[in-house]
Order: sequence, then C-alpha cells, then structure tokens
Amino acid sequence: IIIICLSLCKNASSFLTHPSWPSSRVSYVRRFMFENKNYGFLRSFQQARADGFGTRARNAAINATVGDILVPLCSNLEMRQSLANRGIYAGVEYKVCSLSFLNQNLDSFEGMDRKDKERTVALVKPAYPLRDYLERDDWPVPIQLLNDVPLWLSKSTYQAGTAVGTLTLSAFTLLIAALMAFFVRFVIVPTASMIPTLNPGNIVLVTRSTLLSPPKAGDIVFFNTPTELEVAVKSIASDQLDDATTISPKGKQFLKRVVAVPGETVGVKRSEPYVKLSDKNFRLDLVGPYIQPALFPESSWDRSPKVLGKHEYFVAGDNGYRSVDSRVWGPLQDKYIIGTAQWLIWPNFGPLPQPLQLKEITRE
Repeated sequence: IIIICLSLCKNASSFLTHPSWPSSRVSYVRRFMFENKNYGFLRSFQQARADGFGTRARNAAINATVGDILVPLCSNLEMRQSLANRGIYAGVEYKVCSLSFLNQNLDSFEGMDRKDKERTVALVKPAYPLRDYLERDDWPVPIQLLNDVPLWLSKSTYQAGTAVGTLTLSAFTLLIAALMAFFVRFVIVPTASMIPTLNPGNIVLVTRSTLLSPPKAGDIVFFNTPTELEVAVKSIASDQLDDATTISPKGKQFLKRVVAVPGETVGVKRSEPYVKLSDKNFRLDLVGPYIQPALFPESSWDRSPKVLGKHEYFVAGDNGYRSVDSRVWGPLQDKYIIGTAQWLIWPNFGPLPQPLQLKEITRE
C-alpha cells in the first residue's frame, strides 16, 4: 500500500508539472491516466482485466515477440522445482531474447500455428538482477514457452494482479484487525479490588460478547465508569479522603464480578451482597467489608432486597476491602458494560479462576 501511494504521489507530481498542460484539464487527465506510456497505470489494469488474473489469465506466450517481458506461473510444486533447476523461477520477470524454430530465428510467433509455437525454442533471461544464489552463468537459458511452462503472464497483468492481491490481502488484514479490535481487548487490571482472583497489573482478555451472550452470575465484566459512581465519589467530603481515593473515576474502566443479573432479587447485609433465589435458597457473595465504610452512607452496607431491572446488573469486587461497587452506587446499567473477561493472559496463561466467594445456601 505504501509503495502504491508513493507511486501515485510521483505520478501526481509529474502530472502537475507537465510542460504540455492543455487548456482542457479533463482531456489531459484522461490522456495522462490511460494513454501515457510511462504513467498509464490504469491502462495496465484495463489490460490485466482483459487478460484475466492468476491461473485463469490468458497465456501471454501465445503471441510472444522478441523483447517481450513475460512472467512464468506454476502451481505444481514438483514442476516449479524442475523449472527452477533450469533457471526459470515462478514470479520472476523474463525478457525474451530470441525465438528459434528449426534453426531459423524469428521475431515473433505471428503467423505460426499452435504446434509450431510449441516446438519453438526461446532464449530468456531475468529482466533484472536476482539474488546471488539465484543467478546463473549461462543466461539466457533455452525454454519452450508453451510446452515447458503452464502459464506466462504479461508484465502488466502480473503487476496488476500482484497489486490487486496485495490490496485485497491488506484490506482483509485490516478488516480482521478491526474486528479483533472491536470484539477483543487486552485489559490491564487497574486496581486491587479483584484480589485474589486478579492482581493489579495482570492482563486479561475481554470479549465484546454481551449482545450475543449477556453476562451471567459469576462472570467478570469490564465496564466504563457509571454516572452513579461519579456521583458517589463527588458526594464524599474531600477532607475525608486520602490522595489515592480523591482521584476521579471519570473516564476510567473497571473489572468487577457479576453478583446478580436482570430479574434477580439482590440485597446487601453486613457488607455482603446476597441474591434471593427462593424463600429458602440464597446465593451469597462473601467479599468482606470496605476498608473505610464511614465514607459512604450506612445504607450501602445494608440494602433491602430489590428486583433488578431489565438492564441492571449488581457487581462487586472479590476484594470487598478495597472495592467501591454496586453496594455503594447501586446497579450497573448494561450500557456501561464493554465486555466479559475470559482468559488470564499474563503473568500466567489460562482460564480465569473460579469464584470461591460465591456460595449458595439453603435455610430451613
């Protein structure tokens, strides 16, 4: 792509400084792009389009002329090696130095039938210097153009095909990269709120799969700062906070574990979140009390059971001692969720550890 852009810039420079700039710019652009023998790269693409691309292209050796530049193609690996031993390398441009039929030198294949063309011997050599290990002392080498090589492409067809292939591969690579960037992220654990499952500095793989597979209880979600968290932090008197706590959460992203999902009934008792599964069955999240509970309203640590709305999740850090989570600022709206953590990438590689603090109990 860079080479093509530089070529276009070079052509544009020649175009703007051309001494024969006509009064009708449109007509000159047309001649410059399609008729100019030095800069008619669009004409090359037109010719390549007529000849075809790749192994389906027209065999340019059918009408070979002395001085032509031809490029051999061969998909059979055994045949490619055999040709290479004779000095014919697939994908290299060769100049036709001479044509000989029954010891008679020819200028071209014009007027010859197919059988005579197949018996004609051509002497060819690379059109440019090759690497030392590919060079030979016996250039040009003899070859029967139509018998020995499956397909010869013209120089313009080969270059146009290579450009199209490169652009297609580049576009495909960029597309895959864009999809990967959208659906997959590598996230550095920002705080100590998920200890012992995740430590600060760990790297986890997060997938944006929330639309296809909503987070489940026990999943670790990666999310943007909700408005409720910003409000909770702003409501604390600045003189009560140390330097670490006064950092605004705005614009930051966090990892927390899902305690309850939409439709479940969740509450908090003595700092521990719980989910009421039935009259007798409960799911507990034993995270422990916050390091400075007095910083937040007492209701944060004892919340009455509440049914979560359609787009609400209750999240908490595994290390409740250092986690400001849904206990403080309430349910997390799904619009803030970026994705779900799937794998631990560094310092160890593997699936995330199973949550040990989530327990289901039955009361008689």
